[in-house]
Amino acid sequence: MSELIIPDKYDVIPIHNSDRGSFKRCRQYWYWNSPARTNLNLRADVHGISLPLWFGTGIHYALEQNYNPGIRRDPVEAWKTWFDVQWRGGIVTEEWLPLVYDLKPKPSPQANIASWQVRGLEDILPDPDHNQFDELFELGIEMMTFYKRYAEVNDDFDVVLAEHTFSIPVWDYKNDCTLTAVDIREDSPNYGKKLEVHARGRIDALKRRVGTEKLGIIDHKTTAKIEENLPVILETDEQCTSYLYALEVEAHYYDLPHKGEPMEEVLYNVLRKAYPKPPTILKDGYHFSINRTEESTTYEMLMDYLSSFGETQQAMLWPRGLSEKEQAYVDYLRDVGDDQFIVRYPTRRNTAQLANAGYRLYLETMDMLDPDVRIYPNMRNDWKCLNCQFRAPCIAKMTGDDYEQLIADNYTTARDR
Repeated sequence: MSELIIPDKYDVIPIHNSDRGSFKRCRQYWYWNSPARTNLNLRADVHGISLPLWFGTGIHYALEQNYNPGIRRDPVEAWKTWFDVQWRGGIVTEEWLPLVYDLKPKPSPQANIASWQVRGLEDILPDPDHNQFDELFELGIEMMTFYKRYAEVNDDFDVVLAEHTFSIPVWDYKNDCTLTAVDIREDSPNYGKKLEVHARGRIDALKRRVGTEKLGIIDHKTTAKIEENLPVILETDEQCTSYLYALEVEAHYYDLPHKGEPMEEVLYNVLRKAYPKPPTILKDGYHFSINRTEESTTYEMLMDYLSSFGETQQAMLWPRGLSEKEQAYVDYLRDVGDDQFIVRYPTRRNTAQLANAGYRLYLETMDMLDPDVRIYPNMRNDWKCLNCQFRAPCIAKMTGDDYEQLIADNYTTARDR
């Protein structure tokens, strides 16, 4: 399937799924962060970056390059390229501009191609930790090396599209037509004009299952820890629901060959930020760590380690055999296998759920686009509020200080949304 030509983001009023979550989380956060409003992010040259988010973006890039039908690039090499541009900068083509942190890329004329000179994070961050980035570089290489082997055995699908951006009209249930609204984005060339309202987003991949030929969505996630209750979480995950709804609507709206064909599932492809390596040996020189959160050894590696002592030495070191906790850890490694590094959970929605998703999208969009929408903070003592990127101007606004100057000095317009 060839890539769709969708409207430019300034030719419609965009509603992202993340916007909807932000609106329900805190209206002040939503106002400053939403692409439909001021679309702000912290400046990397002042405040640094979120390393977990940055690393996850790089893994997404490597997987997109690997699965893109027109590229099929080795994910290890793709990761190395992404890291090199991000960290060191250099000469890049236009598609890289939304992905780098240099706010002032310089044109760099090349033969027959438009290009720019950009600075990397080593020159942008106020206090870059070179050792930390070296460790992340190696982590990405090892994760993608393991993923290649895993995918060869476990991929039961063909990818039709990778990193696919959708844009579908929000249906106005009251007036039985496409919803429209006045563009209030001050940087928009259509400021003040009435435009269609579109739900917009980007899926990691559209897949077709080998054998059944059913269509579905892949959503890549990186995480420090694989949640045991993830299947329960995914039952009501709004992103999964909205993606399935959007791609079925998209097929009808753009008259695609697969219109009327339901999306089978979202395949949640979760990659733990770890890779197989030998067990960590404790200070006594022979016992091994059983910390499941931090360790990433395998059953085979641990058995090789224990076998390296020989039967006589094992009897001396473990005269009563492994402890109960050690044996439980060995059993865990044997049972979990590759699932301690990568898990794939399918989650599905029925027709009624998707219809409900469309109506909820309309209701939330009407609240978000209400010209009299009330903007106020939702102050809480949870992690998201205490670590919010807008915490400083939010508090300044409440205390009567110059929050607008804080915004001007510390934030920039997000480009890749």
